[in-house]
Amino acid sequence: MAVEDYLMPLLEEAEIVHHIPGRIRLRFNHSIVSKLPKVNGIEKEIQKLANEIEAIKNIRLNLFAGSVVVQYDTELLSLDFWQEVVGEKDVEQLKEKARTLLPGLQF
Repeated sequence: MAVEDYLMPLLEEAEIVHHIPGRIRLRFNHSIVSKLPKVNGIEKEIQKLANEIEAIKNIRLNLFAGSVVVQYDTELLSLDFWQEVVGEKDVEQLKEKARTLLPGLQF
């Protein structure tokens, strides 16, 4: 299973808890985090995925706290983008939005 398959259900359960331009913290429902497979090096895989997305500068994942901090390029992504992605509760629609907003990313 690809790391994207883990991320999409997480985004479906995410909420924005803090934002300043260029940096956003998302928190996830702890029940969904506990259901994630214990994949060795998932942080490394997520960082690898982030490196493929020009707009993402860095991702710091904290599975224990159920949160992620994303540093991003404000000229390529806006708060509206994050609100739209986090607001989407249908995984297939979320994938479609991600494909539209981040061309070249494969799911």
